[in-house]
Amino acid sequence: MKEIKHKRLILCGRIAAVLAVVPILMLGHPDGPDPRNTGAPGDKTCAQASCHVGPGNPTAGSGVEISFPGGLTYSPGVKQTITVRVTESANRFGFQATARPGSNLSNGQAGDFTATDERVQVLCEDGRVKTSACNSAAPVQFAEQTLAGSAANTWSFDWTPPATDVGTINFYVAGNAANGNGTNAGDRIFTRSYTLTPAASAPPPGIRAEQPVLQAFLGGQRLSPGTWLEIYGSNLATANKDWGGLFTENNTKAPSSIDGVSVAIDGKPAAMYFISPNQINVQAPDTIGLGPVSVEVTTPGGKATTTATATAVSPAMLTTPAFKVNGKQYIAALHQDRVFVGPAGLIAGASFRPAKPGDIVTIYTVGCGATEPASPSGVVVAGLRTPKAAARVTIGQATAQAAVALSPGSIGLCQVNATIPNVSNGDQPIELTLDGSPTGQGLFITVQQ
Repeated sequence: MKEIKHKRLILCGRIAAVLAVVPILMLGHPDGPDPRNTGAPGDKTCAQASCHVGPGNPTAGSGVEISFPGGLTYSPGVKQTITVRVTESANRFGFQATARPGSNLSNGQAGDFTATDERVQVLCEDGRVKTSACNSAAPVQFAEQTLAGSAANTWSFDWTPPATDVGTINFYVAGNAANGNGTNAGDRIFTRSYTLTPAASAPPPGIRAEQPVLQAFLGGQRLSPGTWLEIYGSNLATANKDWGGLFTENNTKAPSSIDGVSVAIDGKPAAMYFISPNQINVQAPDTIGLGPVSVEVTTPGGKATTTATATAVSPAMLTTPAFKVNGKQYIAALHQDRVFVGPAGLIAGASFRPAKPGDIVTIYTVGCGATEPASPSGVVVAGLRTPKAAARVTIGQATAQAAVALSPGSIGLCQVNATIPNVSNGDQPIELTLDGSPTGQGLFITVQQ
């Protein structure tokens, strides 16, 4: 963004000493407001400071919101990723948030803020950008947008609660929906507050001894860089929850923690998709080593660790237990019109039809290994990224023409477009190998000329 910094398009800045000499059409800060503009006790808002004025300013309880990964609770010392969103339409956006202990709403600080990307900064109460601990005489911290973050309406930053139970903690946030007209007129300020209570003591997690880590798509006990995994055990979470609403970096990066639950594989954080009391679904980091690797689950109740063996590739084609009919496990392949490949009426409630020679069908797989160019785990795929491993698809006794690449708009999912070869009618075995490594799934696909 090439706007001149002194134009200050987003939130208000220091005005107490300069109101007498600055015209009333003062412009706001694009790189975040000064401290104490959250609307918390002892704070003002930018509307009250007159650097953003508009009808109804400020408006409480609407227009801005905070998402807490653990709900309105906190576990002492357990870091959370906080997401702030301005919900009103505008040309430019901004926010400022603070956390205060219930015992000292005006001047206390509850926990510690950490900026995690260039779109957010953390200020100490004395106005300096926080790079270490804030001054004990002015401990209150403020998370806010930077110039780079003013074009977006959603921001994330990390918050580590106090190490001990301090009772209730209050979050205050002010959001700005600005028209970007170069003046302070017509902008809208919104405020909201939240009260968090300490979470009940959580039981320690456990990972089961038998088949603790399985690959997705019924892929068995296999693991490779970037593949999707299912971890099984007990006390892994308190409720079912997926990654919805937790993406960062303009909705392109999956979370590494959900409700205080995280997974590390070979010591590296995994992208989180789903948690439940007995199962966690994650994507393995693309940078793990090969051979035995640790799999560690961390929850508010503690840690649990097991070991799995990683290989360069571990292909597994999409299927589900629901596709096992009369003893045959059918592949979940799709025609180009998104109808499943299989005998008509295979499963109630879904459309199926056989494939005929020459049809191009889409097969989704995991475990494709490294790609060219590289595709970082946890990041939505953009552009063409093809596996380095040589791929081969066989249907019946024939080799199918196949093109393999990561599926655009997905995370860690390979897409195989295979042309059905000239094989006999009926249910034919289908197999995918990558660098000579087969899936071993024993799947079938239905062909009808």
